[in-house]
Amino acid sequence: MYNHFKKLYIVKLSEKYGKDLASSLNLKPNQTFLINKYKTQAKYFSQKDLRNILDDMISLDMNYKIGLIDVNVGVETILCNYCS
Repeated sequence: MYNHFKKLYIVKLSEKYGKDLASSLNLKPNQTFLINKYKTQAKYFSQKDLRNILDDMISLDMNYKIGLIDVNVGVETILCNYCS
């Protein structure tokens, strides 16, 4: 899930700075159909929200590895906070 939100964040940054999405996302020529899918999904989030989601997922990973939180509870919390 982290990788998917990271790709959405890359879409936002690429659009902001006018970069080529296919090269930014490291897509192969037969994967260019994904560009429209990522663009559509990225519209539902602001750049700031996507960055916060990524930061929260990094924090969740760290806390899960040291035993402070259950990964399922953490993922559900992140999704409920940002995807409602």
